[in-house]
Amino acid sequence: MNDPSKATQNDKIVAFPDAEERARRLRVEVERLSRLPTVEWLFYLPDIAKKHGIEDTRLKQMIEAVIKAAEKQAREDRGELRRAEKQRGKARREAETKEDKARKEEERKREREEREARKAEERKDKEKQKAFESIVKLPSSEHEGRLAALARQLGEDVTVLREEFAELRIEEEERIKRGQVEPWGEPVNTRELLDATAAQFEKYIIIHDKVITPIIPLWIAFAWVHDIAAFSPILIIESADSGEGKTAASKAIALLTPRSHIIVEPTGPAFYRFIDRVHPTLLIDDADRLLPRRPDLAHIVNASWTRGVPIPRVDNTGNVHFFDPFCPKVLKGIDLLAHLAPSTRTRCITIKLLPKLEDEEVADHRHADSDENFVILRRKFLQWVIDNMAALDKADPKMPDGFFSRAKENFHLLFAIADLGGEGWARKARAAAVKLSRMHDRPSLGKRLLAIFFDLFIRHGTLLTSERAEQLVPAEADEFANYQNGRPINKYQIATLLKPYCGIQPKLIHPRGGKTGDRGYDGTWPEFTLAFKHYLGKALPRGRSVVRKKKKPIPNDRTTCTGSKS
Repeated sequence: MNDPSKATQNDKIVAFPDAEERARRLRVEVERLSRLPTVEWLFYLPDIAKKHGIEDTRLKQMIEAVIKAAEKQAREDRGELRRAEKQRGKARREAETKEDKARKEEERKREREEREARKAEERKDKEKQKAFESIVKLPSSEHEGRLAALARQLGEDVTVLREEFAELRIEEEERIKRGQVEPWGEPVNTRELLDATAAQFEKYIIIHDKVITPIIPLWIAFAWVHDIAAFSPILIIESADSGEGKTAASKAIALLTPRSHIIVEPTGPAFYRFIDRVHPTLLIDDADRLLPRRPDLAHIVNASWTRGVPIPRVDNTGNVHFFDPFCPKVLKGIDLLAHLAPSTRTRCITIKLLPKLEDEEVADHRHADSDENFVILRRKFLQWVIDNMAALDKADPKMPDGFFSRAKENFHLLFAIADLGGEGWARKARAAAVKLSRMHDRPSLGKRLLAIFFDLFIRHGTLLTSERAEQLVPAEADEFANYQNGRPINKYQIATLLKPYCGIQPKLIHPRGGKTGDRGYDGTWPEFTLAFKHYLGKALPRGRSVVRKKKKPIPNDRTTCTGSKS
């Protein structure tokens, strides 16, 4: 018991753990290492294996086994989690009440019914459109009977069908009328195109004034290049009475121009909204009765002569919308020019028609829709636009003498087109424009009065009293002889008309020389000189003087002395 050697041996045995403890410690170390990144536990592997007295390979196998076991357990845990989630989802679905199921079933049933109703409506619409397309090709006399049969077949109100068919028929007629044409496909000679257009127009309507006939084909060509126009001259087709070819002329123009629409009785809002959306060639019927009754419409027509003058409107939400009323326009009516404001007349090119004589033959315009020459000419115009738009945009045509301001702006593009047609068309276009400007460019009342004063100063001397002017002016023009309520114009009305022209107004003058004075006008005043220069384009001859004969008394009917050139 007291043997020292045995005591030393026992002490050594107690100092080291037993096999079970070493195994436990090794297992704990393996589990710890398995939780580390692979690179890290591989770094510690040799030292740990040496510490526990096992081979590196064995320790590595143990660690990998623990890692695989942990991964397997994680997969099993995830699978269990999914199974648990499925079970919970199944439980939730099973927990739905019968009311929820019925509601969902009702919704699905309603959706099926709506889909079936839409499909049935689509089939019905397709059947209706197909029937409409067949009916529209039949003679008009058969349309009503076919529509009634279709209404019975579809179970619809025949009035509703009739309205829908009317819209389709209008679209079909417009499509045929405008042609929806393709370009001609080869270059088009301008002179030949203008000649052919003139011949086609004159096939249906006669313009008896041959000097102005070139204006129609030139304006039609202008409508095709309207996109480059800065100003849009209004084409007036007027006559003294009904039945003189205005309708035939409008229809021929409509069949030769792009996106043409003949309209009757438009309202102001419909007018500018329609133009802004379609940008048509617009032909307004019975404008002589329409525009005097609709000053708003007359104002829009007047303002739409210039590009870039939009019409602002505010909607219910407060947003501002700008509508563009700029488009080529044709107005037709009886004595139409007299019903337009003076400012609008200067924006117009007026063609006056006369009744056709018995021996004059024209084609019936009722058959114009089937005349294939209209389609051919539209195709050629479309090709011509493609070939010549750029050149016309840069053109600077020569103006006739006296053409400036409105006259120049009205005829700028028409002259440019005529120049492309060669010397013959260029000459005819300018001759027509000069004649039309002389026929219809009537000056304002004040400008006519200014011209009368110019003539009076030439004939009666440069000094003219107000009383003498009151006597002489009515004899010069009917509008002053019957100025208001059947009475001639008086000196106060004369002064009112003249005042806007450079401030002309009666002052004290001495028509008889000396100290005797009277109120009147002196043609040498700067106001008259400036007004004559800018409004009449001329000046009084210099060196005129008033001749006074002292020995002879002045007749009672003369208050000014006769002038003579020195």
